[in-house]
Amino acid sequence: MKTERTESTTVTVRVDENLKDDYTSALDGSISDDLRTHMEEVARTVRDEPDDDNLPDDEALRDGYMALRRTAEAYDPSGRRLDVGTAISKVAERAGIPKDAVRRRVLKPLEQEGYIAPKWGDIIVYRPEETTE
Repeated sequence: MKTERTESTTVTVRVDENLKDDYTSALDGSISDDLRTHMEEVARTVRDEPDDDNLPDDEALRDGYMALRRTAEAYDPSGRRLDVGTAISKVAERAGIPKDAVRRRVLKPLEQEGYIAPKWGDIIVYRPEETTE
C-alpha cells in the first residue's frame, strides 16, 4: 500500500563505502527505493501497534508478545504463525531473558492469557483484540 506523498525531504546517511557497495550489489532496485520502502514499513508498524490497554501488564510478557507479533508478521503472510525455535530466540532477545526461561516465563503465561496458542510445532499469535482476557 503506497501512501500519497504531498511533500518530500532528503535523508542523508553516512556509511562505510564498502557497506554501501555491498548493500547496493544486494539490491534489485535503487538505495532510495529500498530505504523509502523500509521507512514506510517501519512507519506503518508503529501506526498499527496496539494500544497499551490491550497488551499484557507485565513488561517481559509485553516485550515477548510484541517480538512474537513482529516476527510472525515478517515470516508469515497472515502474520500469525511462526516456529517455536524462532519464537524462543526472538522473545529471549527482545525481553532480555535466557532462552531456557522463555517457555516458562513468557510463552506459557501468554498462552494462558489467550495471546498465543501452540499448534503442531508452531505458535499462533493472536491480535490483542482477539484475546480471551
